[in-house]
Order: sequence, then structure tokens, then C-alpha cells
Amino acid sequence: MNTALPEPGADRSAGRPVPRRDVVFAARRTAPARRRFRWRRWAVSAAAVMILGAGGWWLTQSGVFAVSRLGTGAYRFTEERALKSALAPLLGRNLWSLDRTDVKDALAPLPWVRDVYVQRRLPGAVDIELVEWRPILIVAETGAPVGAPTLVLVEDGRVLPFPRRLPPPVLPVLTGLVVERSSTGPAHLPAAVAPSVLALVAAVEESGLEAVTPVDFVVARPEGFGVVLQDSMGTLLVGREDFTARLERYLLARDRLAENLEIDLRFQDRLTVRVPETAAEEEDAEGEDGESGATAGDGEADNTKQQNRRAGAGRKPATKERA
Repeated sequence: MNTALPEPGADRSAGRPVPRRDVVFAARRTAPARRRFRWRRWAVSAAAVMILGAGGWWLTQSGVFAVSRLGTGAYRFTEERALKSALAPLLGRNLWSLDRTDVKDALAPLPWVRDVYVQRRLPGAVDIELVEWRPILIVAETGAPVGAPTLVLVEDGRVLPFPRRLPPPVLPVLTGLVVERSSTGPAHLPAAVAPSVLALVAAVEESGLEAVTPVDFVVARPEGFGVVLQDSMGTLLVGREDFTARLERYLLARDRLAENLEIDLRFQDRLTVRVPETAAEEEDAEGEDGESGATAGDGEADNTKQQNRRAGAGRKPATKERA
């Protein structure tokens, strides 16, 4: 039996419909990729955190880094025994857990310590640099007993006893005030005048007054402050405000002023010059002494000088004003 084999593809093309050109077959979607859990990365991160935590605990708790030495730089006003007593509780603390705040809190009871700087040194040393308050005035308190310690005003307005082991400071003296004391803290100037005193000290430094004429006293008066200059150069009445401008006004007119005068700087754009009563009395006394000491042998010239001196003293005004 002969069976004729059809040509390849002949029946297939006849049995299947030919798709039209406008028919679009849907594309097979690819299977989504499986999300793999990256356990290795998390394991490495967790191990690193554990190692760092253990290392930090060891650094802050190990006795290897216990503080065994506390060194301080130069200081002047703080008492050595009180300083060592305040620093003693810090010995044995861990070097890495001890910071500047701990040191500053330990030294807070010491009145002269203003600030501290801390530097660590391995394995257990700490270097401490003290910054002390600066005395700016000697306070001569009204009614202070004889033998009382010297009081000084520091930059934050407190009044502290100056260390007896040190020579007395060469500073202007503040007079005319009573210091306010409390049972729980250091003494202070009266609250009503303390800001003005500090502002006056700052104005003296800013104007450069002491570079020209040093100051002997700062006197608190009802009408304001008086600045008494050294070597009988005069007294400056500066009131209670605008100190820098008033002192600069004096420095501009200083070369045209005589010595031992009371110079009122409280009025704007001018100064008033007065001869103090004590100076006028001394001049009158000197004139009288000169007249009583003259002899007849001095002649008419000496008599003429005495008459001129008396006439001049009678015409001398008590107050002079200059623009």
C-alpha cells in the first residue's frame, strides 16, 4: 500500500487558521525575582555595633584609664590647699568620662576661679588651666574695723577678700559705699550702684585715662561718682552715666587746665572748673604767712607784691566755665 506523505507543513497550514495581521498576541510575563534576605550584611553590622559598644564600655570602665594625676598651671589668687581639696574627688575617675563640666563643677566653690580648660593625657593624667577673676578696685568700706582684710571688687561685681599672702594690689580705691553681705554667698556692692561702678571702670580703661593720669580714688557721692586723679591733678565729677564721653571730654581739655581743680563733666558739651575749698584755704594761708614773714628791709617792692596778692585773691571767682 502506497501512502503518499504530504509535504511538510501542508496539513498544518490547511488545518490551522492563519492569524490576521491585526491580531496582537499577549507577551508572556516574566516571573518576579525572589527577594533574598541579606542576612550577611545585617550580621556584619550587628557584630560591628557590639564590638564598638564593648570597646566603649571598656574605655569608660576600665581601671587602666583611672585618673592618677591632676596638674594645674600657674594661678595667683586661689589658695593652694582649697584647690587641692576641691580636686581630690576627681582622682580615680575614668579619664574618658571626666570632662570640663565635671572639673568646673568641682571648682565652683572657689571664689577666684572664673573658668577652666581641661586636656587629657594618656593613660591617666589631666592638665587643668585655671582662669581667675581680675580685681579692678580696692573697696574701702565705710566703717570697716581696723585690721580687716583688704577687699577688692572683681569683674562680676563681687567683693572678695584679697589674699593676705600677696602684697596689696596697686589699684584705685572705691570709697563711700557699704558692702552687702549674705550668709550663703560672697559679698556684693549695693545693687543700685554696682552696674554704674562696673561701667565707670570700663570707661576708664576704654578712654585711656590712666595711661595719661593714674586714678587714686573713685568716690561715691549723692550727685554721682568723683574720680580723684593722682599727684593732685584734680577731681573729675562724672555723674552716673555716659562715663566714656565725659572722660574723653576731659582728655581733650586737659592740657589747658591747671592742677588741683574740681572739674564737673556732667553737663553736655562743656566742663565746669571749680577751685576746691581746701585749696582756696591753703592759698589764703600761704598768703597770710608771706605777709607776716615780710620785714621792713624788703622795701616797697615786697609791699606792692603783697597788695597785689590780696587784691587778686579778692577778685578770684569761685567758679569758671569753659565750653
